[in-house]
Amino acid sequence: MVLDRLIRAAGWLGRWALLLMIAIGAWNVVGRYLGLALGLSLSSNALIEAQWFLFDVAFLLGLAYTLKQRGHVRIDILLNRQSSRRQLQLELLGTLVLLLPFALTVLVVSLEPTLQSWLLLEASPDPGGLPRYLAKSLVPLGFLLLALQGIREAVALRQQLRRSGGQS
Repeated sequence: MVLDRLIRAAGWLGRWALLLMIAIGAWNVVGRYLGLALGLSLSSNALIEAQWFLFDVAFLLGLAYTLKQRGHVRIDILLNRQSSRRQLQLELLGTLVLLLPFALTVLVVSLEPTLQSWLLLEASPDPGGLPRYLAKSLVPLGFLLLALQGIREAVALRQQLRRSGGQS
């Protein structure tokens, strides 16, 4: 399915963004001290801002992938004491009452600032910094993917409940 491929690609991108963020962070530390010793500027505002931009990529694009892989924090201590059917009911309830409203609210609230940022082609206030509109675009994109995966999870949970015996 297209959504599966898109979410897997977002997870892949997030994973590599995290590794690149760590490498840039290490260089920024080494470059700062080595540059001082050599009298050179080996770091830049762009590299410093690239770290948080890559963190945004990893975190925001990784939300839906993590949900798909069932890697989000759950209240297992409570769920483990319940029957399989009750676990499904609680998962469905949590998805419908907590996850989806939160994801959709963040998506809706983030659209206006993101559009404004694009209209202004918002840039970093720091010399040599990165464009801010690209980073801001990750918020609605990440939460859109999370909401879509949440809907998919809710549908799958509902189907599992039906198969497990009766209506809920």
